[in-house]
Amino acid sequence: MKRIKVLHLVEDLKIGGLERVIESIVTGLDKDRYDAEVWCLAHGGEIAEDLIEKGIIVKILGMKSYYNPLKIIALSRLIKKEKIKILHTHGYFGSTFGRLAAILARVPVIIAHVHSTYCGYKKRNIFIEKFLSYITDKIICVSEAVKEFVVEVEGIASKKTCLLYNGVQASRMFEVDCRAGRESFGFSENDVVIITVASLTTNKGHDVLIDAMKMLSYKYENLRLMIVGDGPLRCKLEEYVDELQLSSRIIFTGQRKDVNSLLRLTNVFVLSSKEREGLPLAIIEAMAVGLPVVASRLGGIPEAVEDNVNGFLATPGNPEELAAAIEKLINDNKVRAKMGQVGRKIYEKKFTDTKMIENIESLYNELIKRRVG
Repeated sequence: MKRIKVLHLVEDLKIGGLERVIESIVTGLDKDRYDAEVWCLAHGGEIAEDLIEKGIIVKILGMKSYYNPLKIIALSRLIKKEKIKILHTHGYFGSTFGRLAAILARVPVIIAHVHSTYCGYKKRNIFIEKFLSYITDKIICVSEAVKEFVVEVEGIASKKTCLLYNGVQASRMFEVDCRAGRESFGFSENDVVIITVASLTTNKGHDVLIDAMKMLSYKYENLRLMIVGDGPLRCKLEEYVDELQLSSRIIFTGQRKDVNSLLRLTNVFVLSSKEREGLPLAIIEAMAVGLPVVASRLGGIPEAVEDNVNGFLATPGNPEELAAAIEKLINDNKVRAKMGQVGRKIYEKKFTDTKMIENIESLYNELIKRRVG
């Protein structure tokens, strides 16, 4: 049987949740049925390099401008030449450019993958998304919150959408008191270590978490925070930590590829986002290894973190509430362990990469039969 050629189109492939979802999909698809490639409109990145090492074809198109319609025509010619049967787009620029080019290239199946609630959209962006929905076979939404945004804010017909949760690879769950490697970060066996994994950008609310740490530091000498990730706010956040005299308690690791190993050194996962969350992959990874989660009551997060079940939810941008939620987990090993175990069960039921790939393949099969026969 001839393999179906699938193209995933995105702006770039730096380290991030959206990019890692793409990596999971293209490496997980049935190789006997699908021939998957990834094209980056502008730049590559760490995930692009990882995919190439795994034998996936990745093309960097190097587009420097998104305002030249001739670029869309050039992209359509490339797509037509490669005889793409399914175009699967990610992110605003990838989805806009990709879908317009796919129509010109007469691609049989067009899918747009929406990874977040884009609260910064202007009327122009919303108009473009609604217009493009008419030429799109299916719009994948990574959470109910994202689906609600697509339908209610963008005005797109519900029948055009489908809910498909992000998934991560299964990971062996750990016992809370069996941790190794803490010494390299200056953590002792008795420290309660919080970890957050996110790009150092305004919407992720690291300043809120740092404020919460300051409040808790007066009472808990053994509390530590590991901030994993990089971004434009790193210098500013490091200066803020120094200003609050928390440098001995908070460490910045920068971008890391061994996040799973770092999660195993810690006790509690926290994500203090202030705006714009679809379904954070980092939360799912924390649940997969059995960590309790404290996170903002925002976007699709409550679909993964059930308040007072596998973690606690706090109002976005409220350090007092965040600190109170974290405090519930600091000195209670049993609560941490119980919530971590429940989180692992929720992960196994809803958020495995196997389940995500199965749903993607079912969608591809359904749409290709409908369009190609």
